[in-house]
Amino acid sequence: MRTSSKGIRIGMGMVVVIVGAVGAAWAFQSSLSQDTAHQEPTNLTSYATNESKQTYGSAETANFDELLPDLIHVGFVDGTAGYVRKQDYLNELGGDVPLYEADGKTIIGSFHISAKNVRYAINDNGQTYGSSADAASPDMEPDLISATGVDGTNGYVFKTDLDGVMPKSPKEALEQQKNRPAAGRDIPLYDQEGTTVIGTFHIS
Repeated sequence: MRTSSKGIRIGMGMVVVIVGAVGAAWAFQSSLSQDTAHQEPTNLTSYATNESKQTYGSAETANFDELLPDLIHVGFVDGTAGYVRKQDYLNELGGDVPLYEADGKTIIGSFHISAKNVRYAINDNGQTYGSSADAASPDMEPDLISATGVDGTNGYVFKTDLDGVMPKSPKEALEQQKNRPAAGRDIPLYDQEGTTVIGTFHIS
């Protein structure tokens, strides 16, 4: 069987084109993989926005300081959610700052921002312990908070015991406030390991 040189040249040309296309596709995929591998993690949280177009929400959902909302939730005042401004929250020196409603305008109190970079000690059970005054927000308080019992004994109370059942809405917060015992309540005072009860702490 006879094959013309023209047919051979066309066949070789097609092979070159196919090989070149495959090589280009492989190079593109390799480059894309490298670019993807070097991308920074992204924060997928969508914060709510007030009328002034400020975002507001919890600091717990942000991966980086740059991704924090404009107004950061730090607690409740009489059932109303309180927020501090991002610049106040990130202030390394800490101090007392205004506490706002979600509108970013109405001041409902003040909040103490502690100095940053606090690293709590950890006990043998893997629980953090220390003073709540060193926490930048209630969400960052240690597992065991230093406290003084009714008889003057120094120890620690569990944050969960101190906080009690957290309200899920402003309405629920008001209901809890109405139903609180007038005389307050008592919770156990523990040693540093959070295992031995050494006294009683009274919450008024």
